[in-house]
Amino acid sequence: MGVPTVKDRVVQTATRMVIEPIFEADFQDCSYGFRPKRSAVQASLEIYKWLNYGLVNVLDIDLKRYFDSIPHDKLMKLITMRISDRYIIKLIKAWLRSGVLTGEETMIKVKGSPQGSPLSPLLSNIYLNVLDKVWTKRMTDRYGWNAQLVRYADDRAPRMHGRRAGIM
Repeated sequence: MGVPTVKDRVVQTATRMVIEPIFEADFQDCSYGFRPKRSAVQASLEIYKWLNYGLVNVLDIDLKRYFDSIPHDKLMKLITMRISDRYIIKLIKAWLRSGVLTGEETMIKVKGSPQGSPLSPLLSNIYLNVLDKVWTKRMTDRYGWNAQLVRYADDRAPRMHGRRAGIM
């Protein structure tokens, strides 16, 4: 888990407050994790609704080490599609590339979004929004299939019972 400095946390929070509404406008209705005015309860009620409509098969997927696996180049392409301010782009790139100190060595990563950063949940949703769009288009429109997606995630450690991220 990366722990940004207090200054970085303040600037990241301010950046998130500015860019989050831009991306929120593009996010799919099936996404509930790490979003303003969205909750696990709402995701559960959505699943309950689809079960009552007769969709009885549920697929629960746990995306292990998801934050550590987001490729920076692909994420930045998605961000630059909606954000044109070079300063914001430069800041986000710097935060993604910021090194992780292990012992006396600094590791620079080319993938992953630092957990513990105020911006990481938004960045994770930006990247997963591609999945949401593809799923919605392919699984609800093609061949009369009706496979609905309800995506929720939390940032708690894995538990013995239950999952950290669920996809229905």
